[in-house]
Formats: sequence, C-alpha cells, structure tokens
Amino acid sequence: MGRGRGQVIELRLNRTEEMFALAQTDLFSEYRNYFTGIEYCISLLRSQRTRAPVRLELSLPPSEFDQRLGDRLSVALRRYCDQRISYNERERRAVRLGGLRSLWVGVPIVVLGYLLVIFAARLVGPAGNTNLVFDTTGWVLVWVGIWFPLDTFFFSPLEYGRENRVLQHLRDAEISLTWRPTAA
Repeated sequence: MGRGRGQVIELRLNRTEEMFALAQTDLFSEYRNYFTGIEYCISLLRSQRTRAPVRLELSLPPSEFDQRLGDRLSVALRRYCDQRISYNERERRAVRLGGLRSLWVGVPIVVLGYLLVIFAARLVGPAGNTNLVFDTTGWVLVWVGIWFPLDTFFFSPLEYGRENRVLQHLRDAEISLTWRPTAA
C-alpha cells in the first residue's frame, strides 16, 4: 500500500457516506463492503508501524463527485478522529477503574490462597500428595486473584492508546479524490 514517501490507502466508495457508515446494499453482492472506509483505514494503519504521512485516495462515481467534497471530507475525518480519541480516552479510564474495582474480588482470593499455602502443612501434614495439592491450589488462587486486576489495569488499556496514535495519524491525512468511470 505504501508508495513513495508516505502511506497511501486506496478506497473505492460508491457513496461518500460509505467512508463513515455502511450503505444498505445486497449482502451477497461481490461489491459489498463489510467495513466502513474509516474502519478499513484504522485496521490497515494499526497493522503497520509507520510514521509516514497518510494519503487517502478515494475513488467515487461521477454522480458523487463535487469540487468541495475533499474539504468537507477532511473536516468530517478530523471531527470523527477527535471524537473517537476522546471516546477511547474515556474507555481507557473506565477499564483502569474496572481493574481497580476487580481488586475487591481479587484480594480476598489472594488472601485465601496465601492462607492455604501457609497452613497446608499444618492441615494435612508436612509431606504427601495432599499437601502438594493444597500448596499448589493455594498458589493458583494467589495467581488468579492478582492476575486479572493487574492485567486489566496495566495491559487492557494499551489497545486504546494504540488506536489513538493511529487516529492522530489519520486525522491529518491528505485526501485525494478521483472519479471512476461507470461500467457500461
């Protein structure tokens, strides 16, 4: 997709609205797009590590072509990216808050696991398979009790940050419009 000095994304749209919304069409048509243009662009940019400028080359039928359409699409793209960035920031905070709240369940499980590890030898004796089972179960409870809250707090919000970097990159994309001849 990249040509020359930048990331070029070519999109073939039947209507300008398909950049942001799916059109009502025949679901079994070979020309059906199952993603909006913006979703396709985000997916493409997330799958690559590039800092080069983005150029969107949109091809439209002559009936959709307008001289001011490029400027209107740039404004709409910038507004969409800004709104989605702010949405992602709120979701990121909500996921982190969910990680903290999950400690209400995780901490008691961790405590139960530690107690099982500490007192396993006293409950069933210092040796044997039963002691091994209680000891292992205790460590598994410790791991399960702390893993989900930490994973949710530290790693789950990273996806929103990655998408925001792509959206910031896409927000300033240069838009090039071409019209394609209709098929006879």
